Amino acid sequence: MSSDVNKAFKETLSNWAYMDMAPPDVLEMSHPLFCEKLGVDPNAFSFKSYAQPGESKDWYQAPFEFPDVIEGTMYLYLPSRWTSDMKQSNVAQVLEGSRVRQTLILASKEDWKKSLNDFFDIGETAAFAYYPVHLPYYDQWVACVDMQEKIWIYTFYGAGDWILISKGDAGGRNTLGLQITSSVHSSPWYSWIASAQ
Repeated sequence: MSSDVNKAFKETLSNWAYMDMAPPDVLEMSHPLFCEKLGVDPNAFSFKSYAQPGESKDWYQAPFEFPDVIEGTMYLYLPSRWTSDMKQSNVAQVLEGSRVRQTLILASKEDWKKSLNDFFDIGETAAFAYYPVHLPYYDQWVACVDMQEKIWIYTFYGAGDWILISKGDAGGRNTLGLQITSSVHSSPWYSWIASAQ
């Protein structure tokens, strides 16, 4: 049942957010109905299968800077037909023409935790993944929230006291695949990770 996936996601994300208890390894769960919307076999589905880079002409590393909040450039892996636009000092949007495809918010982990209960009330999480990118500071969550007519793809890229939140809008199967590819393949904190090694 979708509620099993939703319950597991809520529990593990809450443990990570409030108690700094991360899963020990990669974690993925999905409901068959989600896989059906994506058009894939539930027994073969893995978020990581979307981590392969696409054709270079179809995708690019889009730079984002939030200089009023934090120094450095973050890069997200986006379809080449999507463009970025800064809205506020800590908010950016990704557009396809006039349609908003993703909204990005840079927040402190403390502020983000205060909004977590509201996030859990949005809808049922039908699939999710956790990736320990470079522990203990860098990790990533992908959550697919089923809204019946569409699916919201939320990605939380954690970096110590900071978190970059991406909210992607997926109405159809094609856009859903693009959003998952973007979420899984993006590593906005890469330059921070590289300097930490």
